[in-house]
Amino acid sequence: MDPTPVAPARRRLPRWVWMLVRLVPLAGLIVAVGTWSHLPRMRLEPALVGLACWTVGNYLVCPLRWSAVSTRGRSLRWYARVYAEGELLGMLTPQHAGADLWRIRQLVAAGAEKGSAVVEVAADRLAGGVMILALGVLAGMTVPPRFFPIAGLAVAAIAVAVWLTRRLWQPRIADVQRPRGWAFVRAAAISALYQVGYIGFVIGLVTAVGHHVSLLGTASVLGLSQAASLLPGVHGAGPREGAMTGGLVALGLPLAAAVSVVALAAALAWLPAIVVGGGGLAARSLSRMFSTAGGTGPRWAVRRSRRADTRAA
Repeated sequence: MDPTPVAPARRRLPRWVWMLVRLVPLAGLIVAVGTWSHLPRMRLEPALVGLACWTVGNYLVCPLRWSAVSTRGRSLRWYARVYAEGELLGMLTPQHAGADLWRIRQLVAAGAEKGSAVVEVAADRLAGGVMILALGVLAGMTVPPRFFPIAGLAVAAIAVAVWLTRRLWQPRIADVQRPRGWAFVRAAAISALYQVGYIGFVIGLVTAVGHHVSLLGTASVLGLSQAASLLPGVHGAGPREGAMTGGLVALGLPLAAAVSVVALAAALAWLPAIVVGGGGLAARSLSRMFSTAGGTGPRWAVRRSRRADTRAA
């Protein structure tokens, strides 16, 4: 009798990647607790309210924006799960690149062509960039004159990125399935809801450290900081955080308070990422572990049985 065919082994991530996934969020939480304990007049409630606003925006509104430009027709639950998993991976990689690569991989696994998946994720990012550009224009009208060069460079960076994307990719996507009609406009409008949640996050953190900022000023600072995120950097220690710190100082916060707000924002973002995104990845791993392989039981049991048969032979 022919031996049972052995399924090709899956490519496993290196051990250091799994160690990084475990240690980096823990380090972020330690930094958050340490920063929290050294801040005078710290109040927990405004920070938690702000975190809730941002969590809803990032893990519900953003998947809704993605589904608006998607041509796959999947359920909102699928988009939310994949987006949350990608966010956790993106926080571990420079330029948040892991998030987009994960989404592209899942779209391809769901039956999309690679070119179509890339265009879909790029369209989602571009829809979010429209609101960033709008906030950047708002920043140019509200920040002090000495910050005009920074605001101008931020808006110019977005404009150049959009122009280059259109110039380089349009000839390549002529035959690729992409969003049609008002899908992009709807996605851009949905992105405005995410920005509202982000503004609530920043205002909550500023209130938590004992200061106050105006709604218009906060929106302008967010526009500058998100435009600065186009430059290379990692989560919690990149141009976006530097631009936000400078913007908060320009709005009247002491430097120590501005740094505390940015540090807490970067650290607290790990909480929903671990719970929502990490929970999705853990559920996916358990599903693979206990999924049946040809009706013979869980895969780990099948592999153990095959190893025993090999030793016996």
